[in-house]
Amino acid sequence: MTIDVEVLSEAYSILKQYIPQKDRQEAADNIMSIMVDYLDDSELKEFGRTDSALGRAFKEYAGDVDDDYDQDYDE
Repeated sequence: MTIDVEVLSEAYSILKQYIPQKDRQEAADNIMSIMVDYLDDSELKEFGRTDSALGRAFKEYAGDVDDDYDQDYDE
């Protein structure tokens, strides 16, 4: 099963209306942590463009990937 990023972004945009503003970053972080198992990096980046909270969640994920790569390379 493939997940269409456009459908995922639209669903997220609808659902975030029901999440209080103060909880949206945590919600975005949680959804991004789930999506890393289902989307490739380019799709995650596209999904991260949905809104600023998802953008920050993607940057945090991408930073972790770069850090892991740097540690593996140094060893």
